Formats: sequence, structure tokens, C-alpha cells
Amino acid sequence: MRGASAWRELPAENRNWLLTRALLATAAINVVVNAAIAWLGVAGQGEVRMWGVPLVETSIFWNVVGTLFLLPLITCVLTTTAIRRDIRRGALPPLARLRSMPHWLADLPLSRWRRGVVAGALAVAVLAPPLVLALLAVGPGELGEGQFVLCQTVFAVLLGTVVTPPLALCAMTDPPSAR
Repeated sequence: MRGASAWRELPAENRNWLLTRALLATAAINVVVNAAIAWLGVAGQGEVRMWGVPLVETSIFWNVVGTLFLLPLITCVLTTTAIRRDIRRGALPPLARLRSMPHWLADLPLSRWRRGVVAGALAVAVLAPPLVLALLAVGPGELGEGQFVLCQTVFAVLLGTVVTPPLALCAMTDPPSAR
């Protein structure tokens, strides 16, 4: 069980950071930010359709794809910045590369922006096809404004819980030259 092994390798300060900041704080931030963005994006639209012209009207499909790319990108930049700051201040111990860390994760770029772009692209490539198939199978067709805001908020919180801990681990294991 690779995940449990990685968890045991972490010092208590790093485990605490992952629980309190990468999961709890990120979830709270995603609730507020994504609910506000979704609400502003559909205010007065009435119904949100499955398909629409990107950047012209809010649609379920393009919102899912945009969130899959932008949430990991922004999360990576902010999380990496916070972790590097905490390591420089001595509030968080840096980690050597974890033995149980997957190679694809350890091989992400060191630049927070490049890492975020790659993470976003990976999220789109891996998660968009099954999510779109699920949307097509469920076939909501349209969602009311409130339904859309709720679905978007829940989706962003769930995506954040999936992408933030691995991105945080990457930042914790960055070499001193990257910090």
C-alpha cells in the first residue's frame, strides 16, 4: 500500500501541514472561491446547458474542463509558494524524495508554474474523458443556477482533495535550489 507507506515516512509537521492546509484549508477556500466564481458566471443565465460556446456562455462541459485545468494550476502555484515560504522560515522541514513517491510525481517540473501547467494538463487528460462520459450518461442537459453552483462547488472541493496533497508533497521534496 504505497499511500500508507508514504504517510508513515513523513515527519509529524509535514503530515499536519497536509491535513490542515492541503486538505481542510484548501477545501474551505475552494468552497468560497468556486461558489463565488460559479455564481458570478451564471448570474441571470437561468439555466446552464451541457454544451456552449467557450468563453461566451457558461456551460457544464467547458466548466468541467476549465476547472480540471485551472484548479490544479492555481493550487500548485499557491501551495508551492506557501510550502517554500514555510520551509525557508523553518516552520516546515524539507523532505528528501520519498521512497514511496510515484516516479511520475517526482518527475514533475520544479518551476511552480510549469508544474501547475503539467498538473492541469494531466488532470484534463486523465479525468475529463470519464467525467464527460458520466455527464453524458447522467444527461443533466441543463441545471438551474443554484444546482450549477452547488455542483461546481462540490466538484472543485473533490478535485482539490485529489490534487492538492500530491502537489504539496512535490513542493516539500523540492531541492534547495528550487526554493
